Amino acid sequence: MPTATPKPKEKVWVVDVPAKEEVGHWEEEGYWKSDWVYQCNACGTQFSSVEDFYVHSDEEWDKGNDHGSYTQVPGNTRWIVTGQHWVVDEPAQEEQGHWEYK
Repeated sequence: MPTATPKPKEKVWVVDVPAKEEVGHWEEEGYWKSDWVYQCNACGTQFSSVEDFYVHSDEEWDKGNDHGSYTQVPGNTRWIVTGQHWVVDEPAQEEQGHWEYK
């Protein structure tokens, strides 16, 4: 009488926690920049050049107003982009599991 040979058990991987891809976002790199402007000390009007201020000053002088001095101040600021970098919000996670014999 022939005897049955048991089939060898297969080793299989059982996933307990599936893998998870990294989650993140890109952020800009850069700096704030401002050009100098020239602000009239009498009325606060801003000019992009000293020459423009002096035109204003002469016009006001002709009207009998003394607008003869200015202060150099920063103008409107703007963001200058120099690059970007990846920020990880949630790191990748490897699959977790165990081997079982089937």
